[in-house]
Amino acid sequence: MQHEVQIKQFELKEQEALLAFLRIAYADEPRKSDADYWKWHFCDAPLAAPDNIPLWVVKSDNEIVGQLAAIPVELKVNTTITHAIWVLDFVVRQDYRRQGLGKRLVLAARESYPTMLTLGINEQSTAVFQSLKWKALGGVHRYQRLLFPGNAIRETAKIGSVRKAVNLFYAPLRPRISTLTKTQSAQREIKEITEIDSSFDDLWQRVSSQWNCAVVRNPQYLEWQFMKQPGKKFNVLALYERGELIGYIVLFIRKPEHSNEPPKASIADLLYSSNNSVEVIDELLRAALRLAIERRAGSLVTDVLDPKVEERLKKFGFWRIKKSPQFMASAVENQEFIYQQSNWFLTRGDSDVSIFEQSNL
Repeated sequence: MQHEVQIKQFELKEQEALLAFLRIAYADEPRKSDADYWKWHFCDAPLAAPDNIPLWVVKSDNEIVGQLAAIPVELKVNTTITHAIWVLDFVVRQDYRRQGLGKRLVLAARESYPTMLTLGINEQSTAVFQSLKWKALGGVHRYQRLLFPGNAIRETAKIGSVRKAVNLFYAPLRPRISTLTKTQSAQREIKEITEIDSSFDDLWQRVSSQWNCAVVRNPQYLEWQFMKQPGKKFNVLALYERGELIGYIVLFIRKPEHSNEPPKASIADLLYSSNNSVEVIDELLRAALRLAIERRAGSLVTDVLDPKVEERLKKFGFWRIKKSPQFMASAVENQEFIYQQSNWFLTRGDSDVSIFEQSNL
């Protein structure tokens, strides 16, 4: 029996049907079908609305068999702001594939959002984007710094005596807390904060001219992602100079698995002043390393596109990992800016890597 297939923007009344589909499509990732997480992700996002959820579905009769799910963002392109979406989740049920439904989902989303971005999508989805002439912009660069390798390596973390021995052996290569505590200026101080206030908007307005392309980091967006995400605790470290915010860095420390020591921490986001930028970036990286070491995280990782940050990461002993999220874009306007990787400022928080991390609480 041939079923009628429909491509449409999702409506809130279809939530139960969608969650039922996600429970099957992502049986090994229950977070994606968790109702609280889903509500935060798609209903509570700053630019979403109950009657305009950035999600498009394939329906067969009354059953959902595919989706393209995204986050709406404001995108700074040169000197203008445009509305765009990050495509974070794109899947069609296996028995409905090879019918052109994936292309139709993308084209349906494009009607509302001519500028579309994605990071880290799998090979099947990438093939769909390529067929629609999306621009491949290479990988977002991934860096890692080992701190307590006994905690980072799954095989050694399981055995307490081996874990301790490996960490002890590596101790001479680990940065010392005393050196990470030093500051370049007595006028600067790092504070861990629990609220994103208007000073973060002021910072963005001052520093965003450094980049031609970047997602707007206003207080509402940052608060939603790093303060209100269900089941997660992010550490937001803010750097002040004479009381003025000049940069911040956001850490996510994974939940311990085989001991009380986490296998990994990650830098989810950072932003820095254009004045004395190298010093500011160094202060932020020292603060991140200090917290990761105090928590005895196995390693500290991050994804970033930014020459200044990448150079300083190398100076602090981070090395670049070959495997990294792939970045693609589709735009009708401003292609001369959007289609050049060198124009972009991106961090781990811009990708689904940060969002789909498992709960650490």
